[in-house]
Amino acid sequence: MTGNTPNQRPVISLRLSPVVVAVELLGAIAILLAVLLIVKFWAVLPDQIPIHFGLGGLADAWGDKVTIWLMPAVAALIFAVLTAVSRYRHTFNYPVQITSENAHRQYLLGRGLLVWLKAEICWLLAFVVRQQILVALGNAQRFSLELVLGIIVLMFGTVGVYLLKAYSARQM
Repeated sequence: MTGNTPNQRPVISLRLSPVVVAVELLGAIAILLAVLLIVKFWAVLPDQIPIHFGLGGLADAWGDKVTIWLMPAVAALIFAVLTAVSRYRHTFNYPVQITSENAHRQYLLGRGLLVWLKAEICWLLAFVVRQQILVALGNAQRFSLELVLGIIVLMFGTVGVYLLKAYSARQM
């Protein structure tokens, strides 16, 4: 941690911007989409579905089809926890010292990071559900590693953009 402890930081109330609301909705839509995909294909899914994919993208473990509900459940749990945590911005571990002058901007950036990562994680897990269904039904031979890597690169890019903005706003 840099410099000051959370109990020394100002507690500031932040308004929800239209962008934050839109990204929050995108995360929720990803969870809903995963659930709707499962419901739509439940009757035609085989009793055993892929639950793990190896480095080459081929299914290397199979399990009961009820396990497909794990991904939207994890996504919903992550969504709920990160939503709750984002209310305590003054306790985040920031890469810069928080002062009364920069607190508002740093808190906005911290909340933005959580909101974007939350949506990206939810979409990643919805994509996993989609791929499980495609492979289980024989409509795909392997898990699309390219898309997963793309989403992971996007997440690292999100963190990178946050760090750049946080460091550039440290004196504001």
